[in-house]
Amino acid sequence: MAYIIWRDDFNIGVKEMDAQHKLFISYINDLYIAMQSGDTDAIVGRIQDRLRDYIELHFRAEEEMLRAISYQGLANQIKQHAYYVSQIFDYRTSVRDGNQTPQDMFIFLRDWFLHHIATEDQKYVEFVQSAKT
Repeated sequence: MAYIIWRDDFNIGVKEMDAQHKLFISYINDLYIAMQSGDTDAIVGRIQDRLRDYIELHFRAEEEMLRAISYQGLANQIKQHAYYVSQIFDYRTSVRDGNQTPQDMFIFLRDWFLHHIATEDQKYVEFVQSAKT
C-alpha cells in the first residue's frame, strides 16, 4: 500500500510540475513498500539514481518557470533546491557505507515532500495562476 496518495490540493496548476511531483511521490512510495517487505537493498540504489535524474530535470524546470513569472521567492527556492541536491548525494554515500539506513532516507524524502512540495511550492501557485491570465 502506498504511503502518500496524490490529492488535488497538491496540484500547482502546471501539468509538467504536477507530473514531476507525482513521480517524486512514486519514489517515496516505492521505498516505503520496499521497507515494508524488507527488500530495501534492491531498491535504494535505483531510487537514488532516479532522484538524481529527477532533481536535475525538475529543479531546472521549476526554477526556469519561476524566473519567467518573476516569482519573488525564487532565491529561497534555489537555496532549498541546493540543499536537497547535496543531501541526496550525501545519502547515496551514507546508506552505502552503513552510516544511514533506508528508513533515514525515507524520512528525508517524506519531509522533503511535506516541507517543500506540499508547503513551499504551494506558495507560488497564486503567481502561476495569475501569470496564466
